[in-house]
Amino acid sequence: MKTKQLTFLLSLTALFYFLLALPSAIFSESRTGYDGAGNYIPDIVIDEKESRKLVTNRLEGKRQEFIEKIKNNPTNYLYYYYLGDVYLEMKRPAEAIVSFEGVIKLNPRNGKAHYQLAKAYDQINDVSRAIRHVAIASQIFKDNLDLHWQTKVNVFLLQLREQE
Repeated sequence: MKTKQLTFLLSLTALFYFLLALPSAIFSESRTGYDGAGNYIPDIVIDEKESRKLVTNRLEGKRQEFIEKIKNNPTNYLYYYYLGDVYLEMKRPAEAIVSFEGVIKLNPRNGKAHYQLAKAYDQINDVSRAIRHVAIASQIFKDNLDLHWQTKVNVFLLQLREQE
């Protein structure tokens, strides 16, 4: 009888170990270099300065690429659009404005270009022009029945009107 009780207690202890102790050891973050999902994370400190330099170099490469593509095919509005996006990413809104205006010259009903142009004007604190272009974008998306972009643009329009 004592053997059965001892076996039962050992089984119960093992069960509680597997139910409580083992999962917390496997899934909790620890200082061993593994995250909660069991993925190995090397002990590498990310150099923020180096990371920014890499991003800047990547964006500069993209900028050069789109400038070259525009030289080869000046009627493709997408190249102007992507160049404008790169300029916004590089925090150069004045150049982004020029690019997005190029898109609008080639494709006046491009709602996304008007939206991005509004963002660029907002970055240089020209709220009245930003509101004008975001209103145009809103109308374009409304005409195209694009509810997602219409909602996104209308939220941005409300934010701009609060700045006035």
